[in-house]
Amino acid sequence: RPDEAEAILLQAGLFFRAIDMHMRLFHWDRALELAVHHKTHVDTVLAMRERYLQGMGREETVPRFLQYREGVVIEWDKIQAKIEKEKENEANRQGARPYQE
Repeated sequence: RPDEAEAILLQAGLFFRAIDMHMRLFHWDRALELAVHHKTHVDTVLAMRERYLQGMGREETVPRFLQYREGVVIEWDKIQAKIEKEKENEANRQGARPYQE
């Protein structure tokens, strides 16, 4: 039940975790919607989707993704650093459990 999980994650302020969940479920539109709304990890969603499409031998055709892709520079080292920082911040939360890959 992704909707319930999303609500719990967002209520807890775990925006990246909610975005990541949707990317893992291939709910790309919702992942992008959350990233844009919370102004975080837009580049991560775009980069992961681009990698996914390349692996499938396809090109982006969804206008919303094309629109956001125009203004975003994808730098994998920065994306990876942001993801690691999110995991670190989450691990340092009171009562936190380890982030599961």
